[in-house]
Formats: sequence, structure tokens, C-alpha cells
Amino acid sequence: MLVAAATLAIVSTVFGGGYAINIAIVVCIYVILASSLDIVMGWTGLFSFAHAAFLGIGAYTAAILGRDFGTTFWLNLPLGMIVAGLFGFLLGLPLLRAQGHFLAIMTIAFQTIVYLVLSQWTDFTGGQYGIEVEPVAGFTTLSSYFYLVLVIAVICLIAIRFLTQSRLGDALQAIRDDETLARTIGMNTKAVKLVALAISSAFAGGAGVLLAYHIRGVTPDDYTVLASASIVAMVVLGGRGRFWGPVLGAVLLTALPEMLSILTDYKHIFYGGVLILVTMFAPQGLAGKFSRWRAR
Repeated sequence: MLVAAATLAIVSTVFGGGYAINIAIVVCIYVILASSLDIVMGWTGLFSFAHAAFLGIGAYTAAILGRDFGTTFWLNLPLGMIVAGLFGFLLGLPLLRAQGHFLAIMTIAFQTIVYLVLSQWTDFTGGQYGIEVEPVAGFTTLSSYFYLVLVIAVICLIAIRFLTQSRLGDALQAIRDDETLARTIGMNTKAVKLVALAISSAFAGGAGVLLAYHIRGVTPDDYTVLASASIVAMVVLGGRGRFWGPVLGAVLLTALPEMLSILTDYKHIFYGGVLILVTMFAPQGLAGKFSRWRAR
């Protein structure tokens, strides 16, 4: 999928078009977002509607540091990830006491609080006007920035793949499949889930930094509950707990509304419809359907 995005960008560069490169950049960013959310949703079994909050925390961390201290992208990227990861860990402390629908409701509440802080704390965040972000030095053109984002996206995917294949990944799957059994064999399930939330949030924060530098600024309207729901839709469409599932979902749900102009103004309705249809007819997502088809 990332190869397809790269091909799209290279072709558009050769023929002088920037629109396809812009789509490819956004696709790469949402691939990171969807894959990082799948650490929590697919591998751990926790539903979260707060991923756009961590996206915003990372983005605003980079914007505020750049504005107030003149820090560069190369420092803001890891700091944005660290701050978002810390918020994910802190959110997990009270969050993991809840289960099922209450957990989802609490993440929506957190998402709403973050949006209100970003939009109302005008002296610090700029309110609805947001904060301007200077482009990355050496990557000021759209095509050069795309290759930077592509490399970072590939690194993130490799890291997530390594994580899910590690002992931590085995622990996450054990919690997802039967948390009670995992506890009875001595696993500290709360600690494992906190680590998963922190790592997932950190990747989302990194994606937020990339997005802030791409659109050259931050405004609170980019980090709403609807934005979180769209990331959830990507994971559900592609297939939870499958490495390529969120990648496929992110490519389809990011590129299609952009390429089909009729969907652009109704993309959140489109995402909602996708969630309903996939839940009804393909609960394992497209990757799950494909796996079953190959097994025949």
C-alpha cells in the first residue's frame, strides 16, 4: 500500500501535479494513525475514540515548541511522541478501571476535553486561529516532504510489526483473548495495557507532528471526535489485529473521499456508513475476508 502511495507521488511529480502527492502524504500519516490505534483496538481489544486527541497533542506540542523556543522538526518529532505517549499513559490510569461501552464513553469524554482546551485556551494554543508552523528545513517542497513522511511511515510500520511479534505482542493478544485467564497465570494486565496505550498514543503524536508540518499549522477543528471516529473506521474496515488491515483501511478511507469529489463534503457520513456495513457484513474486515478466501 505504501508502495502504491509512493508510485502515485512519483508519477504526479513527473507530470507536474501536486494534488496526488498531497493525497499520498495524508495517506502515509493516516497509515501511521490507523496502525497505531490497532495496537489498542486489534491487539489488546480496547475501543478508543480518543486517537485524534493524541494526534492533536503531538501536533500542538510541535507547534508550541517551534513558536516559543524555535525548536526544529527533528527535536519536535520525538518530543511530540513523548508528550502524547505520556498523556496516553496518564489517561490509562483511570481509564482501565472501565470496561466495554464505559471505556469508549470515557475516551470520547477525554477527546472532547482536549478539543475544548485547544479551542478555548487562546493565550497558549491560539484558540480557533491556531498556530502557524514553519516547513521542515530542507524539505520545503511537497515532493521532498512526501519522501520524508514515507520513510518515517515505513519505520513506524516496522516498529509496530516488531512490537506485535514480540513478547509484548503475545501478552496483548492474551489479554484480548481472555484477560481473566491472563491474570490467573500471573500477568500484570493493567501494566501491559498501560504500555500499549502509551505506545499507541506516542505513534499518534508523531503522526500529529507530521500533519502539522504538512499543513503548515494547527487548528482545533482537525482534532475532534469525528476525526477519531474516522480512524476507528479505518481499523474496522481493514481488519483489527491484522498487520495489513489498518494500512488497507487507511489507504481506502483517506484516498477515496479525496479522489471522489462527491464524497469530500460528506466523508464523515461515508465513514459512519462504512462502520455500519463492515460491522454487519464483514466483522473481521477486508483483511479477514481475504484471509478466509485464501484459506479455501
